[in-house]
Amino acid sequence: MDEALVTEILRAAESDGLLSESTRLSDIYRAAGQNRRTMTPESLKAATAACSAAALVSVSQLASAEILERFGDAPRNADLAEAIAAGLPQDILEEALRQPGGFRRTADALRAAAVTAAAPAPAVFAPQPLDPVLEQLLIEALSEGAEIMLASENLPSAGSPARILDIAMAIGPDGIEADYLCEALEAAASEMPDGAIIIAGLSAAVMSLGIDYASPDGAAAASALCALVKAGVTGATFPATHAKALNIQPRKASGKRSCSALVLPVADLGAFLPDCESSGTAPLATVLAYGDEAPTLSRAGRLGIAHHAPERLPMALERIAASGESDLDRALGLDRLRDRGFTDLAIDKVSRALGEGLPLNAAFSRWVLGDEIISSDLKLAPEEFDADGGGLLSAIGFSRKDIQNAEITISGENGDSTAEIMADCGLQIGATPEAEIAFAAACAKALGGGVTVSVGSHGGLDMAETALDAGLSVQLIGHRAPASDEVQERMEHIAALAEEIATEADAPASTGSYGLPAMDGAARTRLPDRRKGYIQKASVGGHKVYLHTGEFEDGSLGEIFIDMHKEGAAFRSLMNNFAIATSIGLQYGVPLEEFVDAFVFTRFEPAGAVTGNDRITRATSILDYIFRELAVSYLGRDDLAEVDVTHDGLGRGAGDGTRTHPAPFTEEAAQIISRGFSRGQLPDNIVILDRKRAQKLADEEAEAAENAAEEAESEVLDAPDYLSDACPVCGSFTLFEISEDGDIECDTCGEESRKQK
Repeated sequence: MDEALVTEILRAAESDGLLSESTRLSDIYRAAGQNRRTMTPESLKAATAACSAAALVSVSQLASAEILERFGDAPRNADLAEAIAAGLPQDILEEALRQPGGFRRTADALRAAAVTAAAPAPAVFAPQPLDPVLEQLLIEALSEGAEIMLASENLPSAGSPARILDIAMAIGPDGIEADYLCEALEAAASEMPDGAIIIAGLSAAVMSLGIDYASPDGAAAASALCALVKAGVTGATFPATHAKALNIQPRKASGKRSCSALVLPVADLGAFLPDCESSGTAPLATVLAYGDEAPTLSRAGRLGIAHHAPERLPMALERIAASGESDLDRALGLDRLRDRGFTDLAIDKVSRALGEGLPLNAAFSRWVLGDEIISSDLKLAPEEFDADGGGLLSAIGFSRKDIQNAEITISGENGDSTAEIMADCGLQIGATPEAEIAFAAACAKALGGGVTVSVGSHGGLDMAETALDAGLSVQLIGHRAPASDEVQERMEHIAALAEEIATEADAPASTGSYGLPAMDGAARTRLPDRRKGYIQKASVGGHKVYLHTGEFEDGSLGEIFIDMHKEGAAFRSLMNNFAIATSIGLQYGVPLEEFVDAFVFTRFEPAGAVTGNDRITRATSILDYIFRELAVSYLGRDDLAEVDVTHDGLGRGAGDGTRTHPAPFTEEAAQIISRGFSRGQLPDNIVILDRKRAQKLADEEAEAAENAAEEAESEVLDAPDYLSDACPVCGSFTLFEISEDGDIECDTCGEESRKQK
């Protein structure tokens, strides 16, 4: 084939998304070409140690970054000396002082290094039967996040040129475009002799043909597709048995070529083929496409229904649109996520991860959201959520029941899920481990080997052993397990002690900053760890505003958070920092009335009509709306609720009779409900019984004390009259008369005698 023609065909295939650009096999799959080793206890321990060391380096980098960020832009030498004494390495401190950007730039570099650091290369072993010792060591390695490949055959060299083929892009409304596919594969093989074509999109291609992935017909179709790729790459014959499965003509041999066709799990498929809908031999987890608008059916889903049941395609599209924005919206609610600090970027990341088949726990993990979102937006420590998305959801306020229901919704076991919609159209999305292995084995038979299946927690070692018995290579994906309950309990105790130490350190001293005398009452009152408050969502002049409040134990306001929707970064940052400054003032004792008087009726954009708030209908600015809402909810300032804000008049002062006092709010009520949410009013359906219980307990204690006093008095009255003489036996002054004849007895020793006259 002419070189210019080859280049033209390859450029067209790349433009269509059929082929990726040429790269190396090692870049596509990190384990490619690695020398296999014998699986022994020592080798498994080495793999475990490598992953543990990588995790330790990542955690230490993040911890150092957090320490550096606390210093700010101009730290004092005394603070730096204390940090070194506390364990901060001097080399990191010296590097921070040398960097032009100072401490912040060094902290950013450490965070970036912790996130982007390459994980240890996969350990590649020759498969062999697992005895109990090896199996336990293998489980421990996977729990540390190790990636292990059990290779049943040798792969091409890691430096071999390679391209990824999205075979689903060769499926059109009329079926497989065999000529177009084989022409592109022949051009790729002639460009890179001794190279490799990595087949992706197999499950999407089977779906596009309108065939169930998990059925024997699906395995036959996948086998035929692999045989067609092999014919195009190597020049082999495409037999009639496979041609019949695809409803195309067989192909004669076109000359021997040394390029090979493989099916490998690609480390980051989106980096090579952004629009590819499936990787390797794994089944499609979803057939939704995500973009700027609400999710809809993907290309494979539309083609599959069009081929299998075209009359049901409009119904499927309508049901997808009616089911809500996404599975994530139905599972947890996008508004609830936004209320808890999730930005549109974070929601998009999670939605795409769920669309790619990740479970809920993994979709909310650190490796999907990223450190910046978890630390900056959610105000949490990223290292605590390496693979524990459920823990992150719990940390931001979702209950265990919420998370369980969300997992059921994502898995398609409840509601009008995508899986149910596709099943009604005659197509299944998921597959059992047995069906996955049968699918992969059919592909391996057509290719003559070169198929690797990826096995995660859903299949386990049983699926891996079955795949090995079928002659397949296996990629075992490990996920770092969370800390044990004992470690978590100890860390919670340590964190509580650290909080107490920090509180004591913040206690008022005799002098304030810069040696000035401390002001009376300037001590900061910390809010409880578990606090009450409310969230108010509203729109001011068409701009969404979320107001979050936190309350002290007595129900008074202690902090606020202001979140804006789709505003510029600078404006959002100013509002966030303004809320922090206000919260610090409240915690240092600044009355809320002072803030209200200072900021109500301030004028700047956005301003105008207020929607979503039942007490405020117009506002002259965001701050005007915020502090009028706080005044109404916490101060009982109903005069600031429905007022005319189109003029500059601010009333006639405190004596005009418009100010009201907040309704009585008992201490018992403050323990269970938010003062701001109830706006200082105790709801009619709440009855506080604690005071009555306390009165009853006090009455019972008083009665018991009175009974005890009466018993003591009775005992005193019943006591005998003792004589003034001592007992001749024991010496106690407890002698008393027992008869009129002068007989006496000692109440202590019981000795009887006669009274001496």
